Amino acid sequence: MGLISSRLLGEEGYRFVAPVEPQPTDFDAQGHLNNAAIGRLFNDMRIAYIHRFLGEPWRDFLRTEGIVVVAREVHVLYESEGLPSEEYVGAMRYVRREGRGAIIEQRIVEAAAGRPVARAWVSQVLVHDGSVADWPDFYFARVAEAEGRAIEQRPSVRREWGPGS
Repeated sequence: MGLISSRLLGEEGYRFVAPVEPQPTDFDAQGHLNNAAIGRLFNDMRIAYIHRFLGEPWRDFLRTEGIVVVAREVHVLYESEGLPSEEYVGAMRYVRREGRGAIIEQRIVEAAAGRPVARAWVSQVLVHDGSVADWPDFYFARVAEAEGRAIEQRPSVRREWGPGS
């Protein structure tokens, strides 16, 4: 993992930093990291975070309760091309809770110099029997430990969908 990029991401407040390993099929015919592949890499990062910090108790809870974690919104900003010859580092952090949503920020950077490749803003919710469910207290207690701070909770905010005027 690139030392410069890991240090820079740590300075930005990311405590979860990990290598991102695109597959050869993640590069398009022009030789660039494909936009859809970046979306999948961000999803893989969210799963890796859960494996590292919440582990089997969380997976057991989801199975037992019949709950599904859903990415309600995913906003991606593509900042520069990713090339097959490069290595990448990803970072993720929980920013806050809004109503029943968990707001997450993610980054992918080129490993050697820390050049930004893409960033994402994600709103996740839990769904049980077709309805949005509350997060269990133990979930955000573990996230707070992982993040080294309490996760702020705000009331739900209604936003217009789309690019706006």
